[in-house]
Amino acid sequence: MITVLEQSGTYKVKINEPVTPVDFDFNGLPSSKKVEDLGISIQEDEEINVVKKLGLRDHVIGLGEKAFELDRRRRKFVMYNVDAGAFNKYSDPLYVNIPFIIIANQESARGYFFNSASKLIFDIGQGNYDEIRITIPEDGAEIFVFEGPKIESVLERYSKLTGLPYLPPSWAFGYMISRFSYYPQERIVELIDSLNREGFPVSAVFLDIDFMDAFKLFTWHPERFRDPDKFIKEVHSRGAKIITIVDHSVRVDQSYSVFRSGLGLYCETDRGDLFVGKLWPGNCVYPDFFMAETREWWANLIKEWISSGVDGIWLDMNEPTDFTKLFQVREVIKPPLSFKENPELYVFPGGVVHKLRGKVVRHERVRNAYPLYEAMATYQGMKGAGKEPFILSRSGYAGIQRYAGIWTGDNTSSWDQLKLQLQLVLGLSISGVPYVGMDIGGFQGREFPEIDNSPELLVRHFQIAMFFPLFRTHKNKDGIDTEPIYLPSLYKEKVRSVFKVRHRFLPYLYSLAKESHATGHPILRPLFYEFQDDEDSYRIDDEYMIGKFLLYAPLVTKEESRTAYLPREKWVDFWTGEELSGWVRTENELPIYVREGSIIPLSNSDLLVCGRPHIPFDGISIEDDELKFETPRYLNSLIINGKSGWVTISVGKEVKSVNLETLGQ
Repeated sequence: MITVLEQSGTYKVKINEPVTPVDFDFNGLPSSKKVEDLGISIQEDEEINVVKKLGLRDHVIGLGEKAFELDRRRRKFVMYNVDAGAFNKYSDPLYVNIPFIIIANQESARGYFFNSASKLIFDIGQGNYDEIRITIPEDGAEIFVFEGPKIESVLERYSKLTGLPYLPPSWAFGYMISRFSYYPQERIVELIDSLNREGFPVSAVFLDIDFMDAFKLFTWHPERFRDPDKFIKEVHSRGAKIITIVDHSVRVDQSYSVFRSGLGLYCETDRGDLFVGKLWPGNCVYPDFFMAETREWWANLIKEWISSGVDGIWLDMNEPTDFTKLFQVREVIKPPLSFKENPELYVFPGGVVHKLRGKVVRHERVRNAYPLYEAMATYQGMKGAGKEPFILSRSGYAGIQRYAGIWTGDNTSSWDQLKLQLQLVLGLSISGVPYVGMDIGGFQGREFPEIDNSPELLVRHFQIAMFFPLFRTHKNKDGIDTEPIYLPSLYKEKVRSVFKVRHRFLPYLYSLAKESHATGHPILRPLFYEFQDDEDSYRIDDEYMIGKFLLYAPLVTKEESRTAYLPREKWVDFWTGEELSGWVRTENELPIYVREGSIIPLSNSDLLVCGRPHIPFDGISIEDDELKFETPRYLNSLIINGKSGWVTISVGKEVKSVNLETLGQ
């Protein structure tokens, strides 16, 4: 049985009686359209197959975190959250799988979201040349279709359904430091002081699992953090925040109050037993976040923890990961025999079940939604503590953007992964998750021959991430120190330049976060998002737009120069004021281009104005050749692209309007 409902350009297709992992609010009315009118056909047997024709000029984007080109054509993708470990180019699946695609061409765009958190297969023109086939291993399904005709319109409708992105606090766009692991507490304060002193101001420090006592959640290690209250005060006095890791594993320990308080709220087996798994604490249990009672219990734990002075939560291992299978294999295969670890060894064993809206469901049927519900409960706890939420999650599902940001996981410091990290970040952005980033410096230590610990590559990491919303260094225990104070002076100065530029544009980045929070628009955008009718833009995945007005073409190879593509319109080189368009060659290490007709808020209450914009911003509007101040105290100066280059003009409080044409001369 198939029904179709519609509401304001969004359609809900219901096949039989699906058990959906998340109930999204949709008040549609019966539609006169059939599924064929929405561009799909449905085949039912033991599983459901949804088929969509793939045109010669169709581009398929989305699916969350995929280690592939942004155009997903000619590949079969598995949607199943795993602890991917040291992933590489074309590894699949990874940590975050969002079953949402946008099919776009120069004239139109349409989105499809499959509300299933099980192991879906997306075959994008690999099995059949002119066909997209989505296989859903269930007897019911819920599908949402979003009309365009623009990619932006599709994302707006998707975000309205699954949830508008949360607004991170402004400090979350500063430089954050992390390592597996920093301790003791005195050494962390010393490191923050060293970074601040050398011009690399720290906005937050992440604490990995070694800060805990025996890996018990919401505890402090008695030796490494002898005086947590003093530590928190010292970090806060330096203008920095503290973010602690919180895994989903609760140590099985009868003397541990958190374990005792959660009895009845943990995952069980299909026999009704308590599922006891393996993770960092050894024997542990896992909260069943699909239960409302569990989420309330967890929110109270988070509220109490945050109330002690902690500022943010880092959700890790929440695909969810479990080491039971790994331990079982190790029991069978012992030295001198060996085996290769793979992500399939880190998923829950068979037989685990959850309680979802009063129904018992198999884990594998709703697995991908586990981190969403964990983030939801964590967010509720932070709000309950009266804190502006900051949550960073390694895994997620459609809707994760309501509660958390995402980073690209355990990446590797290798030249081959530079471009890959940008592809991953942009892939998440175009899938509805705007607050994204990577581990600058690469998480992996020295385990693999491709790892490059050169200053040149570390500088490239900082450069490529210069405008990423999340700007964090992080490294494994056996890796080099990636904080910039350890670089030789030549390279340290290059990173200092990155910090200066980022700081200059922080007001713009935060304004884009506010726009995203209100509309669902991504902060970072592939070129084709802004230039959908430009066929060349679909093959450019080593550049990115920051909002509508900035284009950045970072160096992603060892070469000291590159060719950048500036689509269609006129652009201005941020450094020289030269007007450019099309394919250009640059030797600048930070190639930034400003779109004609832009207005960009900068630090020091400046505005960057290029050409004659017609765009209102925070009470200031640009109309033809006149700048009218609705709130004249907002800015101290204007930076205007004049014929002879960049010109800075002071503006007094009494000035009510400025003729841009005159100033441009």
